[in-house]
Amino acid sequence: MIRKSVHQQGSSLRIFTLCLATALMSGSGLIAGSAGSHVGVSPAASPTRAGNAPQVSAMVAARFLEQSSWGPTAATIAQVQQGSLQTYLQQQFSAPVSTYVTPGPNDKLSFVQKQFFVNAMQGQDQLRQRVAFALSEIIVVSAVKDKDPTAISLWMNMMENDAFGNFYTLLYDATLNPAMGYYLDMANNNGCTSRCRPNENYAREILQLFSIGLQKLNLDGTPILDQNGNPIPTYGQDEIRGFGQVFTGWSYPPKPGVGAHFYNGPYFSGPMLPYQKHYSKSSKQLLDGVTLPPKGDIQADLTAALQNIFNHPNVGPFISKQLIQKLVTSNPSPAYVARIAQVFNDNGSGVRGDLKAVVSAILLDSEARRGDDPAQVQASDGHLREPLLHMLAAMRAVNATTDGTNLNVYAGTMLQPPFLSPSVFNFYPPDFQLPGTQLLGPEFKILNSNTTISRINFINDLIYGSVGPGTTTDISAYVGVAGNVNNLLDLVNTNLMHGQMSSDVRSTLFSTVSAIPDNTRRAQAALYLVASSSQFQMEH
Repeated sequence: MIRKSVHQQGSSLRIFTLCLATALMSGSGLIAGSAGSHVGVSPAASPTRAGNAPQVSAMVAARFLEQSSWGPTAATIAQVQQGSLQTYLQQQFSAPVSTYVTPGPNDKLSFVQKQFFVNAMQGQDQLRQRVAFALSEIIVVSAVKDKDPTAISLWMNMMENDAFGNFYTLLYDATLNPAMGYYLDMANNNGCTSRCRPNENYAREILQLFSIGLQKLNLDGTPILDQNGNPIPTYGQDEIRGFGQVFTGWSYPPKPGVGAHFYNGPYFSGPMLPYQKHYSKSSKQLLDGVTLPPKGDIQADLTAALQNIFNHPNVGPFISKQLIQKLVTSNPSPAYVARIAQVFNDNGSGVRGDLKAVVSAILLDSEARRGDDPAQVQASDGHLREPLLHMLAAMRAVNATTDGTNLNVYAGTMLQPPFLSPSVFNFYPPDFQLPGTQLLGPEFKILNSNTTISRINFINDLIYGSVGPGTTTDISAYVGVAGNVNNLLDLVNTNLMHGQMSSDVRSTLFSTVSAIPDNTRRAQAALYLVASSSQFQMEH
């Protein structure tokens, strides 16, 4: 049962909530609706500024921020409106990085989880925070095994530093990061003699999950088929064995006061160090027929192997599609994927793997922006907000401030506690299909009756109670206009639904909220019902 707040106003409010929960579980929230079912302002209707440059409407700004931040606020909507979408991106690329503070000796993982919520909620580098987290869901390290919170803190700092750099740099840094070395067993992986069989965990996952995937891909992300119509594997056991041998001979950096040597115990402050003596002397088969000769140099071979992966034609479409899914839509068209993969392959200046160019292209692409005009929305557009995005977008909409305390508990009930993915496959896979459809819906993998109720209970506590002793909200702007229900719904519509609240939801909200005489309770009811609705949870 949905938890019933003592502040809720009558049976109509509870019934409406139950109907919205049912709609979300039925999957109907995936469908954005017909053009006529939305109330919003077309970009073409925006006023102009000096120089006849069209001004970004509040609705377009809010929708753009849903894709490029952890959720719009009144301040960030105004920031986008003052310039342009491109101007906002440039501001975000140069914004100061919200780094993770290194935990103390007695701190637990909750210390880092709190920092995640603080950075995502209050950091000025919203785009970097969003992209770094998306990348961390592709190249996964989990505290399920890495118990040391310092490992996770430094891992996320690396992700943030590399989020707008080159993908090769990210792949290289991730490979030698001690957190990854511990998680996937590359650290102290011994390849000294023919009797030593290297651990192949990292070799498998860097290929399958972090770079190229299992099947050869066209530029648009569709599988290349052989003459019999079957997908073509990108690699086999020989390549796994070869990369497993490449990833030998590396160990943790030494702890202070301890000499550097192979078989150092886990320590996470700095990249792993090479030990030629423990490096495999065998020849090493890589991708597409490339072979490294025996008795090679450990550092040179690692660089060659990572370049071999980085230059594989699958990397552009494989990584680009997943970033599109996490920022814009679960079902990008092949043409959208191809456009972004082309930017990955060449940023226009001959540079491959430029993540800043890739992120810009994803967010400014015509397919990402077509939904700015409600008349252009397609039925397959958008994606379900993953739990953390759902939580943070709602919190930012009510001007919350937080120290992060207790928020990981709510996230856990929704099956997405930060940095605790159950496996290297993340909290949910990118290729999860909605049952009975041909549509991808990755985040739906962790949506069930229990997590749906947990989402609604979080919104209930956020609006009517408390989600933690260090979190406060400010809904005074909503209360201030609540005397006029249409004005209240306009503000909620802009801040939470980028101006595209469906007409039937607005009609139901109007009649429900109008029956509440107190302005504070009116504002609370409108925020609660919208933030727990299927239309809010489906970002389109």
